[in-house]
Amino acid sequence: MASDVAKVLVVDDDQLLREFYARVFANMGYEAVCAGDGDEAIMLLRESREPFALIIMDLLMPVKTGWETMAFIRGRQEWRNVPIVAITGLAVSSEEMARMRQYCDDIILKGEFGMSRLSETVERLIGRPGPEPDAGPRG
Repeated sequence: MASDVAKVLVVDDDQLLREFYARVFANMGYEAVCAGDGDEAIMLLRESREPFALIIMDLLMPVKTGWETMAFIRGRQEWRNVPIVAITGLAVSSEEMARMRQYCDDIILKGEFGMSRLSETVERLIGRPGPEPDAGPRG
């Protein structure tokens, strides 16, 4: 039986940030699954019985970078349409921002990171968690 809770894949080499994101997504009503690098993220994508609704991806990681991981994901038919939000602490030029948008659906700079920014981005990309409210008449 499929879960009613949307799954978010959080990919960051910083364990404290992974734990922080996991708590944030749990509080938002999502199930967070965490990976410490791109290779682990790809393994989790392959092994998951249920698809991920969203991927949050740090760019600078060991083993396989966020860039490499996003390119790999976008190259696979089964994951091509999963929204990806890149998170980076780097100063990013407009050219780099345009390049990033080829692989991800949104970019959050760590200096701009805030709960409202994250929740607005997630809601825009995958909607609110949980069942849709009943739009019918109330009796």
